[in-house]
This record gives sequence, structure tokens and C-alpha cells, in this order.
Amino acid sequence: MNQQNRAVTPVVSTILMVAIVIILAATVSVFFFYVADDINEPAPNVADTTGEFTVTPPGERAGNKQIVRITHIAGEGVPLDEMEIIVRASGNNMDDTQVRLVNLPPSDTTFDDESYEGNEDLVSGRGVTDGVLFDDSSTWTAGQSIIFRIPVTDGADFREDPNGPDADELEVIIVHTPSNAIISENTFRP
Repeated sequence: MNQQNRAVTPVVSTILMVAIVIILAATVSVFFFYVADDINEPAPNVADTTGEFTVTPPGERAGNKQIVRITHIAGEGVPLDEMEIIVRASGNNMDDTQVRLVNLPPSDTTFDDESYEGNEDLVSGRGVTDGVLFDDSSTWTAGQSIIFRIPVTDGADFREDPNGPDADELEVIIVHTPSNAIISENTFRP
């Protein structure tokens, strides 16, 4: 009689082990791809910006104007609806104040009520006729400027003989909202 002493257990165990490894790999890969899909995209590469803050003294032709201009010099364009602009004013004789400009670009020739979070008296678009916020652009690209005004009486007064809140420092921060990254930061001390 020819009798076999070996069972089929080694073959079955090998097949079961391979099946378990495949199931574990599939489970881990589903979890990994779910987590990787949730990672934020990187911020656009805004290589360089320049900032300018012009304070016109009272009595001059364009008196009572304080104009902020942030110009995109080089790098990728940034969609306006993916940006927020934080404006902070501070000084020895005033309470620190801040406003976030959101829901850009504004739907009017100045900022509308939905554009402000914070002290809406700090920033105005009134009297600003150029700049990417008010020229029907949808993207801030190289060569374009973001321009807005700091009202003298209600906002912050940076002139030598202030009529409004006496301010010493103005900070303007532009944030790319999908990545929550700062793409431009300027501090002015006129």
C-alpha cells in the first residue's frame, strides 16, 4: 500500500497568508489615499511684492488721503477669491484695530458689507479708481497692484498733526486661504 503521510496544510496556509497580506495592503492603501487626498495644496509662489503707503498732508490738493499699494512683482498669479487681506493699525494714542477683507473681489466700486470682518472703518475703497480689486480682474498677477485707502477720521490717522485716531504702524498681510499661507506681508511706519 502506498500511503502518503503529508497533508495539504502547508499549501493552504501559504494561500491564506498571501490572502491576508493582500487584504491588509488594500485596507492600508485605502486609508493612506484618503489621508493624502485631504492634504492642502501648496500656496501659489508669489516670488516678490512691494508695498507703498502714501500719506498726503492736509492742505495739499489730494489732502486727507492715505493710500496703500501692494504690487505683485513676480511669481504665480493668485485668484482674488482665494485671498484675504488683513490690515492692522496701532499707535500709542489709539486702541489697536484690525479688519480682514474677505469675499474678494468686492461686487461694488468700493468694499461692500460682505467684504469686512472686523473694524470696517479702517479700510475703504472709496476714491480708488485703479488696482486689481476694482478693475474687474479675477486674479492678482505680476505687475498688478492691490490698492485701498485708510480713512483719516474714522480709521487711523498717520499724518504728523492727526485729526483722527493717532496711528504709528500699519501692517498689511495677504493670505492665500486654501493653504492658509501668508503670501505677502508689509509693515509701514510713516
